[in-house]
Amino acid sequence: MMDYMREGGWGMWAILITAIATVAITVTRPKEKRVGALMGGCIAVLMGGMLGMATGMVAVSSNYQKFPDKTDAVATGLRELSNNGTFAGMLVAALGLAALVLSFTNKEAKPA
Repeated sequence: MMDYMREGGWGMWAILITAIATVAITVTRPKEKRVGALMGGCIAVLMGGMLGMATGMVAVSSNYQKFPDKTDAVATGLRELSNNGTFAGMLVAALGLAALVLSFTNKEAKPA
């Protein structure tokens, strides 16, 4: 797991911190505002994943010439930068599922 995080670069840690902050903010909100906090966190995590992938692309495109096998360097760089997208996707799915569950729970808690 640490190799996965290290290969993804700094963006992986930003994504993780954003997801943890989203959960912390959600827990401190009133029940009726928790779904919105989770959905906002989904968007922020997704944006972090896109930013991590974009900065990875910049790093790959500016440094692949330094390697003897340029094709292998590009392929390795693309594999590593895609970790940002997969990690963000997993966290967005988890936060989105939590928002979905909370939305059903909030509807059942309201008086008829």
